[in-house]
Amino acid sequence: MTNLTLVVSLVLGAQQLQCGGSDIGRTVRDSLFNEVVRQDRAADAAWIACDTREKLAARQREVREKTIAAMGGFPKKTPLNARVTGRIKKDGYVIEKVVFESRPNFYVTAHLFLPDDPKYKPPYPGVVSPCGHSGAGKNAPWYQRVGVTGAMHGLATLVVDPIDQGERRQHPKCPISCGGHNSIGWRANLLGWNTAQFRVWDGIRACDYLASRPEVDASKIGVTGLSGGGTLSSYLNALDVRYASGAPAGFLSTIRDVYAKIGGQDAEQFLFGQMKIGFNHLGIVALRAPSPVMIVTTHGDYFPFMGSTETFENARRIYSVLDVPDHVDLMETAGPHHWYESTRNAAMLWIRRWAAGDESAWPQDRAALRRLDIGFSYAPENSGVADEKPEVRNVTKTGQVMDIPGARSAYDVMKDELARLDEKRVPPSVDGVRAVAGIRPLADLAAVPAAVVETPALDGRAVRLVLSRTDDFTPIPMAAFLPKNAKGVPLLLFTDGKRATLAGEVRAALGEGRAVAVAEMRGFGETAKGCHSFYGSKRPDEEMAVMAISVGENFAARRAEDAAIAARHFASMAGVRGVELRARGAAAIPAAHAFFLERGLFTAFSTKDAPPSWRDVVNRPELHFSFADTVFGALRIYDWSDLLP
Repeated sequence: MTNLTLVVSLVLGAQQLQCGGSDIGRTVRDSLFNEVVRQDRAADAAWIACDTREKLAARQREVREKTIAAMGGFPKKTPLNARVTGRIKKDGYVIEKVVFESRPNFYVTAHLFLPDDPKYKPPYPGVVSPCGHSGAGKNAPWYQRVGVTGAMHGLATLVVDPIDQGERRQHPKCPISCGGHNSIGWRANLLGWNTAQFRVWDGIRACDYLASRPEVDASKIGVTGLSGGGTLSSYLNALDVRYASGAPAGFLSTIRDVYAKIGGQDAEQFLFGQMKIGFNHLGIVALRAPSPVMIVTTHGDYFPFMGSTETFENARRIYSVLDVPDHVDLMETAGPHHWYESTRNAAMLWIRRWAAGDESAWPQDRAALRRLDIGFSYAPENSGVADEKPEVRNVTKTGQVMDIPGARSAYDVMKDELARLDEKRVPPSVDGVRAVAGIRPLADLAAVPAAVVETPALDGRAVRLVLSRTDDFTPIPMAAFLPKNAKGVPLLLFTDGKRATLAGEVRAALGEGRAVAVAEMRGFGETAKGCHSFYGSKRPDEEMAVMAISVGENFAARRAEDAAIAARHFASMAGVRGVELRARGAAAIPAAHAFFLERGLFTAFSTKDAPPSWRDVVNRPELHFSFADTVFGALRIYDWSDLLP
């Protein structure tokens, strides 16, 4: 190995570029988490500060409007074209197999559980119950049991398949359940939408359908669901004022506690800037005050129980302003995340109390309810049609809505939106890109060397350093090779992997006598250490990107700023005004932003193994992508590939 090769290998292959052995790996993740905590607590405080009816009502209106906008808004209502495809009689209830269109040719499948007991007379109070995460959707035993429990309490209960669950797989080459929601989420984020737009709109139309049934009293409808269904039932209760009461289960805690324990989850659970808007977990409850809400949870839930109790206690304070502290309650039981017989019954009794006006339904003996969990099993007699053959329990002929002629998916809806935007698209401007991405001018950004180590090289010096940004203290590791008599344009390299993989390019540039540097944007290389994995991604930066979205930032935008800061410092070290920029892999997206917005800093730009264009991502559902590589709403004015020279 020549001396040059040895020096390059040693410098780039160093475990840490910073001297002193300090580990900067989790600084980016921890900084983002601290901002989550700060904003979440601030949102709590803003709700608690609503100490009059007038202040609370004004905040509810503002937060509801901004939340719907963050989801991407809702489409116009169109005919449901609902059909009942089958009817199954059971002991004490009847199941009807239902399909309707929440948008034209966008099919929603559900089971409607109707009471069949002489003591309950129509019109019945109703319940919309969106399913939580299960590939089986409404056919899972625990979600069938929700319908059975509701019907046994005299409630017409509509158990609804979410997108990418049950009979609603959206694309054969895309994942289902959590991964499917995030696959839609990457694309929705680029359009300024969120997966929640699809899910909440389906829930709104489910309420429309239930209210249209002659057996149901449209003024007496509640909503409950577990896990992902807990998310959706929370959102529906917060945003659709028709619901007379809500009992979301296995979701409401605090965002800070959730991110500490398990990190971000499905795309619908983090809206862009949601805590600045006020749509945190306390806000979700407070949005419907004084409408009755029960928080349903378990002691061992991975949506932390202590967060649930804190949100409950703060919600009580808000409801007390309206003189109805009994309109918010907490029901919990032992065990991990799940629907239990105790919590299912409590949710339905709560809804019966407030939607049906049955004062005997709640409060109940909680210990007696918890005893229902002892020995309970999802035996066929308890679980509706969960154990029936597919042809009996499925709503559609094949068991998948996309087999219906003319059926449309969420991907089709997003492709149509992109086509609409493309019809009026103009070349992007610097001001437009900067505004949408939230990238600040380089002149407004400062950084100082936090650590510097110099290594003698053959004809000059190699410098290992870490720049520390003064705005958010994010470290930017850089290894620079500076020949004494450098010639040509200095070369700045970025990659989304290990910096040592760029050794060949570094040696080639040095062989030409050029100064060359390898720098790392946040979440790549040394700072690519997270705490929690994210559904559908093996990249550690995805947890960081999700937190950034929730606090109203684009991770790619902060990376673009990192790239510009690194380029400015390297140019100063090399004694030149501009450098050549080269980026490999996912680093190409933020590098392209830096190049486009700070053209005076760069003489040329090229990429290798770059991600697909954002248009391709929306138009080709089978492409895997990441939130870390998106900019919220960017496709409304530009594609990252539009920024290339």
